[in-house]
Amino acid sequence: MLSGLTDGGGFGLLTGEVGTGKTTVLRAMISRLPHQTQVAVILNPALSAHDLLAAICDELGLSYESDASFKQLTDIIYRHLMANHAEGRQTLLLVDEAQHLMPDVLEQLRLLTNLETDSRKLLKVVLIGQPELQQLLQQERLRQLAQRITSRYHLLPLTETEVSEYIHYRLTAVDCLYPVFDASSIKYIAKQTQGIPRLINLVCDKSMQLACQAGTHQVSKSMAVQACEDILSWQVPATASSSRAGGSQRHPSLWLPWGVAVAVCSALAVGAWHYWPLPVAPKAAPIEPNQSLYAVANLSAVETPPSLSTTPVVNTKEATLSRLAKAIDGSRKERTAMQNLYRLWGFDTALNQATCATSSRISLACFDGKTTLAKLGLINRPVVVMLEDGAKKPFYAVVYAITDDRIELLLGKDRISVSPKWFEARWNGQFSLLWRPPLGDKTSIRFGQNGPRVAWLDQQLNDFLGENSPRKGYFDQSMLDKLRRFQRSQDLTADGIAGPMTLMVLDSAMNLPGPTLQPEQS
Repeated sequence: MLSGLTDGGGFGLLTGEVGTGKTTVLRAMISRLPHQTQVAVILNPALSAHDLLAAICDELGLSYESDASFKQLTDIIYRHLMANHAEGRQTLLLVDEAQHLMPDVLEQLRLLTNLETDSRKLLKVVLIGQPELQQLLQQERLRQLAQRITSRYHLLPLTETEVSEYIHYRLTAVDCLYPVFDASSIKYIAKQTQGIPRLINLVCDKSMQLACQAGTHQVSKSMAVQACEDILSWQVPATASSSRAGGSQRHPSLWLPWGVAVAVCSALAVGAWHYWPLPVAPKAAPIEPNQSLYAVANLSAVETPPSLSTTPVVNTKEATLSRLAKAIDGSRKERTAMQNLYRLWGFDTALNQATCATSSRISLACFDGKTTLAKLGLINRPVVVMLEDGAKKPFYAVVYAITDDRIELLLGKDRISVSPKWFEARWNGQFSLLWRPPLGDKTSIRFGQNGPRVAWLDQQLNDFLGENSPRKGYFDQSMLDKLRRFQRSQDLTADGIAGPMTLMVLDSAMNLPGPTLQPEQS
């Protein structure tokens, strides 16, 4: 951020979810600015364009008439900026909670950054806000402002390792000489707070209060569980008590309404997945394996998935070649394909968030592996693959549909159909996909384990095998036998372990909600 503000750029952008530390980063940045910098801070951005100019004058200590016009306020600011520049001072405007700015106010900010000398901007602006700010800046009428952002950063929640480091750092900062939180407590806190620093602070503070009341110097796992219940039940009431280990039964009046709401929403969501099909694009003629990558093919133009259009097939050879080449050249970045994959799951992500890190926030999981085309059909979920063109240059596609004689690919906003032989000649077997792990946990389910995930697995196996045995929450020998029977029936390694591949194939075999490689049936 500092580097972007010291060059000739006009705008910086800092975004992040609530509680990830935007204000802390802002303070740290201000403390590191050169002494010759004058900083103006706008904390209440719910202003009109005229009020914004007046607020900037107030922050810079400039006087103006109460009925001053746009031009008069702009002239006052411009003269002050020129005076600061003559004295070697930089003027910096920080706008917090900028996601609340109206488009015309953002445009006024852009016009202010037009005030410049031959070598540098007289005013640098940093916009700080929640992820909605990124979506706001993607509007067509704000494209000029978006192009002027020279430094941008998005704060992500902490990983489990970072949560551990964060907690230990804060304890070390106050000269704590012994471990207050053990590894199991930290792991639980990291999972329940989803890595949000503000929530980590609250939960750890409450945990230490409970330890103090119990007369101990160390926080136990049960104390961490109780602290999460006490704190997070107010922060994220939509998560039912059953989703947290050690859910409290002490206050049913608090969690019962939310439990009912979650049950209703879950039922509606499942119903929507089953009965709200994805629109289907027209079929495109296959590209034969003996043709070059840019050979004649019928290419179907579609809108950004999943809202696929019904534009007629293009048959003109010259137009087809041009559009196919353009589609491939526009698919050189893996994130473009990942963005399409998220859209097929119903989530519209910004390009810079189209990564595996985003999946955990929406109850999905990423999986990378190597397999065959036949196994892709078993998994039956859209996947991202890397292919190579005739010059061995990589490009990325989403495998959208598979039949016996064709494979449909999404290349950016275009959809093409190729033969399996053509596809396999350009694919090394690597793939990435999104899937929905049972109860949000993607770890393997093994012999000897117990709990709700084991009960879920037993129920799915009973349904698949047509058995009526009562559902069990313990992974015993009979469940091991059932799991191996399922694995053999699906041509999987019959190791008796419900790992990600087995769970994904079971997910497909049971037709659980989500996009499939038969979009007409999704």
